[in-house]
Amino acid sequence: MVVVNTVEKFGVDDFLERSWDLPSEVTELLRAHVEVTPDGWVVDVWPMTAQLAVIVQPWVDEPIGVESGSWFVSSAQVPA
Repeated sequence: MVVVNTVEKFGVDDFLERSWDLPSEVTELLRAHVEVTPDGWVVDVWPMTAQLAVIVQPWVDEPIGVESGSWFVSSAQVPA
């Protein structure tokens, strides 16, 4: 298992609708806006802000609706 930083979109029923893995080069840009471990993992789950959306939008293939409250940045364990 490896840990990746992700963007998550939840549906109206609060179930995960979709997620996108972020490349490692985004980690340093995220540090100014969320807590990140020395190993580069996002600590906890952070609601999407306009500033975060600008950083992660290039890796998300649909418009991020910041005002919806359905979008988050976090880390997840995935198979290697």
